[in-house]
Formats: sequence, structure tokens, C-alpha cells
Amino acid sequence: MEKVTVKKRQVIQVEGTGKEKNLAFANALNQIHNRVLKEKDDVIVRIEPLDIQIVKAEQETFTERFFFFFLPRTRADYRVLLDVEVEITLIEMETVPFVEKRVADPNGLPLPFGKKKRMQKEAN
Repeated sequence: MEKVTVKKRQVIQVEGTGKEKNLAFANALNQIHNRVLKEKDDVIVRIEPLDIQIVKAEQETFTERFFFFFLPRTRADYRVLLDVEVEITLIEMETVPFVEKRVADPNGLPLPFGKKKRMQKEAN
């Protein structure tokens, strides 16, 4: 058998948000798999991040109050935009030679009464 896997490198830009810094990064990195699957029609075997570049990292802070006056507290939301270089190991479907085999309908129902009549006609 010949080798069917191919390795390709690609840069993917992902964005993530979260209530904490690490949650924003985790949200962004979790999007890599879905982005690769949307772009490729081939069978993905492995996705390996090689390099991560931070394009933008923002922190939004605001003061939250209970009933508009009581218990003020400062809240923060984090947003990151990352360029991730990934190495994708995949099987290209165009290069796989499929052999066509003709078979009977696997979902069809066999009709037992039809065979006996045919066998009787052939015997006569």
C-alpha cells in the first residue's frame, strides 16, 4: 500500500472571550478544530499547533451595581485574537482510488413467493 497521509501547514485566526484570561485563550484554541473542518473536505487525522502569535489582547472592565446603587463591584471581560500556525495531517480524498463493486440492494426485502413461481416456470 502507498502512503496516503499528507502534512500541510496553515495559519488560522481565532478569537476567544471569557471572564478570565485563561478562559479567553481556551475559548480561542477550542475553535481551531472547527475552523479546519469547515475549510477541508478531506479526512483530518491530526491537528497540531506549532506557533501562536497574539494579534490583540483586550480587557474590558466595568462597574456592576446591585439595584443601580448598592454593592458596586468591578467586573472584567477578556478578549484575545490569535494567529495559530497548525500542521494538519490529512488524507486527501481525491488521491484515494476507490474500486466500484455492484451488489444487491442491502435495504431491499427478499420476496419469497416470487422465487418459487420463477423456479416452477423454469422447470417447465
